[in-house]
Order: sequence, then structure tokens, then C-alpha cells
Amino acid sequence: IPHYKNFEIAALNVSSKQVGGDYYDIIELDQNDCCIAIADVSGKGVPASLLMANMQAFLQVICRQNVPLDKATGLINDLISKNTADGKFITFFWGILNDIEKTFKYVNAGHNPPLLIRNGKIIKLEIGGMILGVMKTLIPYRSEKIQLIKDDVIVMFTDGITEAMNKKGEEYSDISLEKLSLEISKETSEYIINKIQLDVQKFTDGASQSDDITLVVIKVK
Repeated sequence: IPHYKNFEIAALNVSSKQVGGDYYDIIELDQNDCCIAIADVSGKGVPASLLMANMQAFLQVICRQNVPLDKATGLINDLISKNTADGKFITFFWGILNDIEKTFKYVNAGHNPPLLIRNGKIIKLEIGGMILGVMKTLIPYRSEKIQLIKDDVIVMFTDGITEAMNKKGEEYSDISLEKLSLEISKETSEYIINKIQLDVQKFTDGASQSDDITLVVIKVK
């Protein structure tokens, strides 16, 4: 994970099987810009991980082509659509973080909306379009550019967090994640990651991990 003057970034990935279908990436584009992505493919195991490996390869190439984020998302969707079978799809969220202007430009392709925590309130990053792999891009994706300020926190996650189940069959839920994230938003990104992971583990104690778990947290210095 690269180090930046204005951002503190931490990440975690825990697979439910030997190989997983969750994915995150932090790609340095130049001295001041990086691409941050998180994704979740339907299904588990080897087929899911192979499709996600394709996704990673597409992203590594396209993010360096200087194509606008919304159009680039459409290109990735078209490539994924040609490489999927059996109704598989990928929920995907990515953005470009700029260390000079403190901006984050993102597109959400059907992924769990990341939480932007600011002044004790949550803003959900929802702007984008449909999930990847269902069909060729017909409706253009939309992007949004956010001006970040000191102490902002962005919590990116997969549904392995919110849908983690305890022995009673109850889900951890978005409500629990949002409540905890607000309570610990003044801490470091590493602390936030670890605290969320521990809270999910405590909730699911005695139950097997049913899905991959992935978290990426950005804290603005």
C-alpha cells in the first residue's frame, strides 16, 4: 500500500475458502494519483477467483490509459461481459485518489455503497451504474468527484461483512457496520479495519465464515 502525504490507507482480505472471489487493488498511477478498487464476484472458489483474475488484468491495463473513469468502467463491463458464463457477475467500485487536491473521483458499478464519514454523518457513495458482466454497456456509467477534507473516512467493503451470519442465522447488517464505523471514525485507518474485523468475528463466533471478507479504509490526514 503506497504512502501519501494526505491519506492513510489500510486494507484487509479474508477468503472463506482456499481461493476467493473478493478483490481489492491499490494501483499507483503517478506520484500524486492512485486507483483504489474493490469488487466481489458472484459465487465462490476457483471459478470466482478466475473471473476476478481477469478483472484484475483488465483494470491494471485500463486504469493507465488515461480514459475518463465513467467510460473506462463501460470498457471493463464490456470485457467482463464477454468473459462471463452461467450468469456470473461482479459488483465493482473504484476511484482515483489525488494527493494534491484531496479529491476522490469514483464510479459504483452495483457494489455495496462505501461509507464516507464526515462530521459524524454518513454519505453513501452510490453514483455509477449497473453491475459488471450482465450485458454490454448500453447506458453510460456516471462518475462523481468528491472534495475530501481533514478527518474524512471512507469505508469500502464487500457483503461478506454485512451479510456475515451468526449461529442463529442473523446477519451482521449494514446498520451494525454504519454504527461501529461512526463510533471509531476518529481512529487510524488500521485501527478501523481491525476493529470492524474483530466485531464481525465476535458476532459470528461459533459459525463458519460463509463469504469472503474485504475492507479498504481511507483516512484523510
